[in-house]
Amino acid sequence: MDESALPQLRAEASRDDYSSMARLAQGLYERGLSVSEAMRECYGVDLPLEFLVLAEADLWRLDLLIVCTDQPWRLAVPPARGGPVAGGSSNEVAQKLLTLDPDLLPLGYTLGKKSPSWDNKEVLCYRLSELTAGRPTVFSLREKTTRHDKVKRRGDSLMTVLEELHLQELRETEREMKDWDSAAEEEIVGAVRELVKQVEELRRKLAAREAW
Repeated sequence: MDESALPQLRAEASRDDYSSMARLAQGLYERGLSVSEAMRECYGVDLPLEFLVLAEADLWRLDLLIVCTDQPWRLAVPPARGGPVAGGSSNEVAQKLLTLDPDLLPLGYTLGKKSPSWDNKEVLCYRLSELTAGRPTVFSLREKTTRHDKVKRRGDSLMTVLEELHLQELRETEREMKDWDSAAEEEIVGAVRELVKQVEELRRKLAAREAW
């Protein structure tokens, strides 16, 4: 890409328009930027190492208890892996949250037995101001929230929230299955244990990267 095109892409990029952000990310990758560098250009802040590790693992494709938002996950797929990936239908939610609080960077919606109903989903977010300070703190709010004071601190990091979410799901599943036939119980509980193992493996990958 001609370097003179980048200023125009930057000017056109808006977080409430996935396509414009994808065009910017594509242009940055074509200029040779890494995922971390491209994300810094897109959002004006370094995204934490945990995000990079989870993005490399295709978190948005894993069958975990989180439904990822288009941004920033699909933007973090470089051309060598077929990205940036075409967006879905989350622009309306992104626009709503940006209007409520532009400091929020939505990450995904939680699933599981203890998560809110799908008609008013729990949204997990980073805060750009927290990331600027080097803190990957995760906040949550309901999708239909219209008040700033309803944004709550959810955990020290997305990895921590994922661990807590899946361990809670395992405890609830074990509790519900305790009076079931043993074969059926083991199959259902075993499936949730596999999810916990996936999260544990992601934690190990993060720890290995942190040790570099």
